[in-house]
Amino acid sequence: MRYLTLTDIKRQLVIDADFTDDDAYLEALGETAEDIVEQQIDCDLADVVEKNNSYMPAPLMHAMKMLVEYFYNNRGSDTMEIPDSVFYLQKLYRHYN
Repeated sequence: MRYLTLTDIKRQLVIDADFTDDDAYLEALGETAEDIVEQQIDCDLADVVEKNNSYMPAPLMHAMKMLVEYFYNNRGSDTMEIPDSVFYLQKLYRHYN
């Protein structure tokens, strides 16, 4: 993960820091969330950070954490109903060509 941390993710999911059984899975979900957000905004997250004085905007961080939460809580689900709020948060930073 480039921007999320395992601590961020565990706080979002209300998982005790001492519980490490799912750490590798959570990190994989974090990487997936970062990639999804990058694709959705059609811009490298590194460019977003650079344009924001080396800071990842809070709405994008929250969108990534919400994606991780969604995927973690819906393992094995064959429906993809990601909350609209995730799309709204990403739309704020969408790069339109």
